[in-house]
Amino acid sequence: MRLFVAVEIGSEVQLEAARVVEELKQRTARSAPRARVMWVNPAHLHITVRFIGHVDPDVAARITAALEPPFPQPAFDLTVEGTGTFPPKRPPRVIWAGITDGMAPLQAIERKLHSRLEPLVAGAERDYHPHLTLGRVKYAAGLRPAVLLAGLEKTTFGIVPVRAVTLFESRLSSSGPTYVALRRTALGHHS
Repeated sequence: MRLFVAVEIGSEVQLEAARVVEELKQRTARSAPRARVMWVNPAHLHITVRFIGHVDPDVAARITAALEPPFPQPAFDLTVEGTGTFPPKRPPRVIWAGITDGMAPLQAIERKLHSRLEPLVAGAERDYHPHLTLGRVKYAAGLRPAVLLAGLEKTTFGIVPVRAVTLFESRLSSSGPTYVALRRTALGHHS
């Protein structure tokens, strides 16, 4: 099973992201016609808190159980705003929307999640840079972030009320991934 934990973003942000992705597709076609970008289906957009990866069903059951108790972090709002690329100074591999308000509580959840999952899954400690992935660049072929994102750098996608985080299973197929919610863990309760 291929698992990850994420914040679901809701329809307001999905609609604006769909609009921006359409604009980015057109700009890519005009400015770098040979580039290959896998654009994320707006219905699949989420903010990853922790990518877990492939685990066997027994470990998946233990992860699900570890996520049963609510997180003590109070519910909060995230603002999805701005666009950019990773890596910042080289040909882009990821095109993203950023997070302005709500970063500190999201990082607190990620740390708590890491401590809950550490006994169950290997995962090196690494910096957490939450974002909304809009596209994954398979072949840059002249795709230049300055041209692609011009005028979109400050786009406001909307506000995401974060009341829970969700453990998803990602089922891959030739028609793209399907995300199945396995457990929602509420925020705002003391453990």
